[in-house]
Amino acid sequence: MIILATDTAAAACAACLYDDRSGKVLGERSIELGRGHAEHLIGVIRACLADAGIDFASIERIITTVGPGSFTGVRVGLATARGLGLGLGVPVTGVSSLEAAHAAARELGATGSVAVIADARREEAYFQLFVGEDAPEPQVLSYRQIASQLPDEPIALCGSGAPRLHQLAQRTDLKIVHALTAAPIATIARLGAARPAASQPPEPIYLRPPDAKPAGSVINLRQAGRRP
Repeated sequence: MIILATDTAAAACAACLYDDRSGKVLGERSIELGRGHAEHLIGVIRACLADAGIDFASIERIITTVGPGSFTGVRVGLATARGLGLGLGVPVTGVSSLEAAHAAARELGATGSVAVIADARREEAYFQLFVGEDAPEPQVLSYRQIASQLPDEPIALCGSGAPRLHQLAQRTDLKIVHALTAAPIATIARLGAARPAASQPPEPIYLRPPDAKPAGSVINLRQAGRRP
């Protein structure tokens, strides 16, 4: 099965074509943007198709990250994946960006408990603790809250917030496996390919409201006599 995987949940705008029968990546592109995913994602996908020498009709499944991460980036990735899935008549599977970071840590040799800490600015991070393959729901917490919640045992740290947490916690039993802002797109493809196809389109994971507020929301607050 030929799979298209995309990731726009963080700074990268990434895509790859993956053949789960052979386990090979057929084409892979990633550019660091910060913002502007909507203008570049289709071009990145087309470049992957050109590298692989195939066309859109060859795609049999689509995988995309669903957050947590950039509010706008997640929306762009999901909208593109849903649109392509509808147009091509293929299923779309969502992958959490924290689960992808965890999978990348396992691929790098992490064993035991793995804590994913993705920086969310404002001295906060998206946090999820994996014990084996099991994990509670992700949270957005301050770094100090995360440090206080880590169990008293050796833990592998990964994600863009791992260095900050390691510095704050000052524990010798914490080891940074990676500090990637986003998991490799090939890891995301492999993770999604291992999951059964969902019957419904994936939903985004938003752990806090977007930084930018629609202009209409500000007007309504003012009309109600409250400060925005």
